[in-house]
Amino acid sequence: MSRFPETRALAEQALRHVLDEQAKLLKRSDSSALVDILTLLNQLAINTSHLLVEGLERTRPLWQFTKEAKELEAKTDDLSEALWTPILVSVSAIYEKMEQSVEAPEGEIGLAAETRAHYHNLRIRLLEQLLGTRMLVANSDLGEENERVWIQFLERHLGSSLRVLRGGHIYDYNGSKSSQIDLIVVGADAQVCLPGDSNDGKAHVLIDQVVAAIMVTSNLTAQKLKKDWGNLQSIPAYAQLEKDNPAFKNHPWPLCYIVGAQSDPIDRLKVAWKAMCDEGHTKVVPQFVVTLDGGFLYGGLRRWPCPRYPGNYKEAADVTETTGIHAGLGLAWMVLQLQGRIAALHKRVLAPIGRFAELLDKAMMKSGVPPTWSERFNTMLLPRAIGGIFEWGRVSTFAHNRLHLMSLARKRPGAETIFEVELHVDGTDLSKLEWNTHSRFLRWFRYPVALTQGRVLAIEEWVPKDGKHTRKIAVFDLITGDEIRCPYVDQLNNFPAMEELEAEVTPFLSQDTGDKALAETGSEASR
Repeated sequence: MSRFPETRALAEQALRHVLDEQAKLLKRSDSSALVDILTLLNQLAINTSHLLVEGLERTRPLWQFTKEAKELEAKTDDLSEALWTPILVSVSAIYEKMEQSVEAPEGEIGLAAETRAHYHNLRIRLLEQLLGTRMLVANSDLGEENERVWIQFLERHLGSSLRVLRGGHIYDYNGSKSSQIDLIVVGADAQVCLPGDSNDGKAHVLIDQVVAAIMVTSNLTAQKLKKDWGNLQSIPAYAQLEKDNPAFKNHPWPLCYIVGAQSDPIDRLKVAWKAMCDEGHTKVVPQFVVTLDGGFLYGGLRRWPCPRYPGNYKEAADVTETTGIHAGLGLAWMVLQLQGRIAALHKRVLAPIGRFAELLDKAMMKSGVPPTWSERFNTMLLPRAIGGIFEWGRVSTFAHNRLHLMSLARKRPGAETIFEVELHVDGTDLSKLEWNTHSRFLRWFRYPVALTQGRVLAIEEWVPKDGKHTRKIAVFDLITGDEIRCPYVDQLNNFPAMEELEAEVTPFLSQDTGDKALAETGSEASR
């Protein structure tokens, strides 16, 4: 699936998700009753692993995976209803997203997706190349080969305006020098001292000739990140920067990066970043820390061109990470910053740099929900309005997969947004309920089944009985909030015609509320 990097990334996530769903069921006390569903999940996981190994071109069409996942969900729902217990398995959504990923969307969204895929593939190829250097036994040989690989990558993408030197030291005009820097990027016409007089030997470079300093490592551990960060602090200041280049006021000089092939988990690198800032090592802050197998980090002191988000990150310790299918964009940002710096130094047109930065920003945009998210059992952001002073409550549950129950909330008369607690079963002492136990005593109603007529609300209530539920119709006064109980209502277990219900319960409505109160509380609510 090399031509479809996003599809592969989704397939990897789908495999993990199916295995997670399987593990969740295995931990249940009734797992022995779920053998058929566990078997289907296992087969879906096997088929997905074949997709990853064999590739999209050599396996069955993706729509068959979606069909298999939906059939699994349907059988799960059947079993859930038969056992009268929720079995909240949801696996089809991510396979649907895999189907969508192989068809590039049109317009700028498609361009952003293609850009993201390009740099994802570039990251993987560069990682494989660097992993190949591990065959070298001597550490010095491994270090030199890693540097050569990065030099080749940068030279291919930076063009003839910049040179990449195999490290050395950075000096100022007072003789102060930095610790050894792995790679030093300079302009094509920079004055460089090569003490060994070889084209690829270690270099001594004056600070005003340096565009970027890059620390390179094979395995970027948190400890190595701190060490490289410390070495960058030794770079002497460019005292004449604002005089020589007023446009670079408040911009870092040089640009600094830390790059690695493999690394510790990205969260551990974030902790190391914050620790260096907390310890005061902020004279030089890397623009990006790029790890090819994990992702990239950047902080609040980043400078143009750079990601716009998060916009409220302004300090050195404000660090965020980008991972997954977006991880390759760290290479894109690093190259673009170098191109932007040299273009600004030579007073070239900067608009193309800015436009590509906008494209990278779009390529970094992520969905508001994870790829595995499904509407099947969504209980967030559901419509709450019913009518009068009633709304759906804040607590959801599932009697079984096809029976979504919700609490019922009643607004205080005259209030706009403040509600009483949800309705509880008769005899509940509300003063003794804790926040984490009150849901055990709630009355449950089928969501979103509720009908209104005039002042009357009819709603389908489900009452626990013998490990299942029995259904009845509860009736309330939309104006006063009173529950209407009479022989006619007590015998209802299905909705009658609402006109008939209104006629039957009208004699039991409070007579203290007139037309004015009716209008004020919005009793014109309809079905």
